[in-house]
Amino acid sequence: MLMLGLIAVLPMRGTAQPASIVNDDTSAVLSLSLDETLARAQKESFPVRSADADRRAATARKRQSLGVFLPRITAREQGLYTTDPVNAFGSKLRQERFAQQDLQLGALNTPDRVDLYGTQVEVEQPILNLDGIVERRAASDAARAAGHKAERTKAVVEFRVKKGYYGLLLAERQVGVIDSALAAARANRDQAQALFDEGIINQADRLAAEVRVSELESQRSEAVAQRDNAADRLRFLIGLDENVRIEPTDSLTRESTLVGDVSLEAVNQRRSDMRALRARADAAQEKTRARWLAFVPTLNARGTAGWYDDAPFGTSGQSWTAGVSLSWSLFEGFQQIGRAQEAEAQQHRAEIALEQQALENDVEITSARRDLRAARERIEQAQTAVAQAEESLRIRTNRYAEGMARTTDLLQAEATLAERRLASLRALYQHNVTVYRLELLTEQSMTQ
Repeated sequence: MLMLGLIAVLPMRGTAQPASIVNDDTSAVLSLSLDETLARAQKESFPVRSADADRRAATARKRQSLGVFLPRITAREQGLYTTDPVNAFGSKLRQERFAQQDLQLGALNTPDRVDLYGTQVEVEQPILNLDGIVERRAASDAARAAGHKAERTKAVVEFRVKKGYYGLLLAERQVGVIDSALAAARANRDQAQALFDEGIINQADRLAAEVRVSELESQRSEAVAQRDNAADRLRFLIGLDENVRIEPTDSLTRESTLVGDVSLEAVNQRRSDMRALRARADAAQEKTRARWLAFVPTLNARGTAGWYDDAPFGTSGQSWTAGVSLSWSLFEGFQQIGRAQEAEAQQHRAEIALEQQALENDVEITSARRDLRAARERIEQAQTAVAQAEESLRIRTNRYAEGMARTTDLLQAEATLAERRLASLRALYQHNVTVYRLELLTEQSMTQ
């Protein structure tokens, strides 16, 4: 009968695993605390790396927009072989080797082959491009949005890792509870078999004990599968190799929370995804302005210096050209107007997204605070239920020992206790996840 009492004294805290759930595969074991898991995720998780790549790409696009202020310098070497009268005449002039005999009609009409090599350096300097200046502001806002998006991605990954880490702890604790219940059920089955052999209990009671063992064995198989799935999900979150098995070192304990008043206005101002949405709206507004400013004339300067000879990189002749151009695109078949209208629509959509997210934040934060209060109540109710189930099992165990209770009554009491303990673990897990969700929604610490 001592084995029947084991389930009544199963500890509710600790991380030690029963020997029966130790994985005997050849995977490498990596013991990680929650802090270590979070640190690894911030460096190796796929979403964080992808968001960082997006941020660097946006920064590069901002750097590209410097072209609206900085010159464009191009160097080229060209070779030309011609008997064309016009090109031959000009080539000799460029090489500064035009002679008196080249003015003869025969030389002008049917010149010999002329070789021309030209080394040119060309400089284009923007002077006034209003649309490009505004485009640069849009690129700067887009880079700022990408930076805030990367911050939000890290916060989301942190929440998912915490949820996954404690989900793995929950799965391991569930296996532990079922193992203890299974040990008690097997002891009860053996005793029931002995009592049946002595003619004290009937066949139905003996079979009930057998059925209870089978049920727990099936539950354990499911719990082990859930534990392995939880480990795989967490391993994926932190970018670990498939041959590595995570072994959490922290305990599944209730987070001490310090939840005060939450200002929705403050959340909407400081939360990284809201800042990203505002930056995107700003970028969309600047793009709209840039599209309409494309109708404004642009002013650019251009200069070219050249060296010409009949051999590569020669310098027999040299010249330079400098000038300023004012260009004005008057009509492009409604392309400019269409692009401007499209930019206005994109701006409107960005503003709607910002408004929608602000309203969604209000709903989600209110819901999370309500869920947290309910989670606290469930923990207290679950703890009370565990204490009652433990007492019920103790009473029925004593009555069974005195021959005053049926085997089915004892089995039901043991099953109820196991269920209450599993429910207590789930309530504890759900409480912590709700705290972490509220932290994600507010981007502020809620734990002491």
